[in-house]
Amino acid sequence: MGQQLYSYSPIVSRPPLRFPDGARLAFYVGLNIEHFRQDMPLTAVGGPVAGPVPDPLSQGWRDYGNRVGIWRLMDILDEVGVRASGIINSDVCTAYPEIIEAGVARDWAWVAHGQTNSIMQSGMSPDEEQQFLGEMVATLDSSLPSRPRGWLGPGLTETAATPQLLADAGFSYLLDWCCDDQPFPTNIPGLLSMPYHLDVNDYGLFTSNPSLSGPDYERIVLDQFEQLLQDSASTGRVMALPLHTFIIGQPFRAKYLARVLRAVTSTREVWVCTSDDIAEHYLADHASEVGD
Repeated sequence: MGQQLYSYSPIVSRPPLRFPDGARLAFYVGLNIEHFRQDMPLTAVGGPVAGPVPDPLSQGWRDYGNRVGIWRLMDILDEVGVRASGIINSDVCTAYPEIIEAGVARDWAWVAHGQTNSIMQSGMSPDEEQQFLGEMVATLDSSLPSRPRGWLGPGLTETAATPQLLADAGFSYLLDWCCDDQPFPTNIPGLLSMPYHLDVNDYGLFTSNPSLSGPDYERIVLDQFEQLLQDSASTGRVMALPLHTFIIGQPFRAKYLARVLRAVTSTREVWVCTSDDIAEHYLADHASEVGD
């Protein structure tokens, strides 16, 4: 076997994971805020999707999230007292500065998401990727109060070099490897893998199941929540709720997200936090395992 990013560790064999104030389940919202270039075709894992350039249908749908959906979601998050982990392309900082200003005013955490969702790093050489990430970081550094600590690749894509390049740039956790209900150390010192639950990701749920309704979404997410809360009786668990502004930010879906968030945030055993909070807590409690 070649070099592996992480080693196998069954969750039943680990010491119990504890969260602040006796909480059992750490809950965070991963809010994807994305930029797509109108002079490029939409991109999917593995390469470009055939389609017109520009693509008013697909790109206009996505831009609804930045023009309207995000503001509807901010109102909902404010109502329930949730600070989001804003997952942003660096191009968002220059294309939609009002969104960044609003998130900073709410003390959101920030997760880097490449430069744009129109470009994935798959296939880049290490030197090309290092330059690409350097340009991303420069924009984020000039636009945010501090450099993001977390990373989610556009389309959850990486190259073999990505984790080490990110660690070298000061990042402390990845969301790309969706293989656990707890944070865990990778084989790169100082770099964690953080839970990011694809099975309740609004994009996947609604685009792969066009007939899925708002009540269906509410039931699926609450089923996930209830099971993880039950599991957390013996050891702490994390529940990530990935959202996209142009999916769950649509008028006919938003109220179902609000219902989910009210249920989760009113549960006594839940630590409502950000992905940064979870990483910081884990790193402080497991310094010897993670390294530096």
